[in-house]
Amino acid sequence: MKRFLLALIVLFSLGLCVVCVLQWQREALLRERIVDLVKQLEAENKLRFVAEQKVHEYGQEIERLEGLRAEIESKLLDATEDLRDRTVDQTARGYSIAVIMNEALRASSDLEAYQQLAGKGTDALKKRNSEVNAQNEAIEKANAAIKQLASERDEAITKLNARIQEFNELAEKYNKLSKK
Repeated sequence: MKRFLLALIVLFSLGLCVVCVLQWQREALLRERIVDLVKQLEAENKLRFVAEQKVHEYGQEIERLEGLRAEIESKLLDATEDLRDRTVDQTARGYSIAVIMNEALRASSDLEAYQQLAGKGTDALKKRNSEVNAQNEAIEKANAAIKQLASERDEAITKLNARIQEFNELAEKYNKLSKK
């Protein structure tokens, strides 16, 4: 019986050893799993932090781009209004130039008539020559005004094209950022 009890105790001891070994292995696996989960949590926290930073940066960039867009739109509206005003002014000046040209044509026909009468009196010819000279000066002034208007128009169109190109580039950047 002693032998039986001794064998039973040894058997129970071995059973307990096996249980302890199994629990030790299970605990080791659980500890490894906990360490892996902690590492995953840290990695996810880092990724979340980076993502939050990017969201913040993108938000600031979007605000900056919207400010630039608003500024460019206001400049574009100003340039469009300025161009419209200049076009109206140029049209009005064109009408004035047409009137002056009509007067010049009438004056040239009158000059021909006076030249025919030149044999009859030099005083009338001198008077008409001074009138023609005055008309020529008016034509020269009109030509200078036309050239100035053309250069102003070209400058305004160049500025408008540059602003439109800037606006298009900004819109492309904005669209690229908004797609992300």
